[in-house]
Amino acid sequence: MALNKTKPKKTQKKNTESKQGHKLVWFTLIIIAIPVVIVAYVLLTSMGGQGEPVVGNRFNGEDLNPSITEEAMNSIQEQASGIGGVEEVTINLKSATLRVHLNMDDSYTQDQIQAASDQAYEIVAATLPIDQYFTNREDAKMYDLEIDVYNYIVDDSHPAEGQIYIKTTKTGAATDRVTDVMTTAKDPELVAQIKR
Repeated sequence: MALNKTKPKKTQKKNTESKQGHKLVWFTLIIIAIPVVIVAYVLLTSMGGQGEPVVGNRFNGEDLNPSITEEAMNSIQEQASGIGGVEEVTINLKSATLRVHLNMDDSYTQDQIQAASDQAYEIVAATLPIDQYFTNREDAKMYDLEIDVYNYIVDDSHPAEGQIYIKTTKTGAATDRVTDVMTTAKDPELVAQIKR
């Protein structure tokens, strides 16, 4: 005789733990998906504008008025070429900054280069009055001015120790010009500490 021993079937209760796990998976996926979507959006929008320059203008209608003309720049360059010891004069106007560069004779001293810088500033001021062109008004921004005067540019035949470089700057927001000797430390003690 065969005994049929069957185990009584247990009724399975619905497992609430598996439902909680299911919710946890969806919550985790959503938390991960949010930053992924944001990063993907940033990458796609930046790739769309790739290869195109960022164009903008920090000046409005009344700014830079009167404007510096090519004739005025040519006049400054011609007059600055007449300063004693000048080997080359370059002048440019980029981003509302008039830059005048004077390359002086290699043997010039700091005093001679300072005098040339002062002369160049006076030439610019005579052609383009400082108050009119290089000083901001209440309703308008104006140009900045940089005058760079140096005896030579450092290379294999010109050591850094002998270079003299003086920069005169007048910004539109400043009331006075600032002259710096770029090749001389303002704080020699700090330089000595750094070089150790």
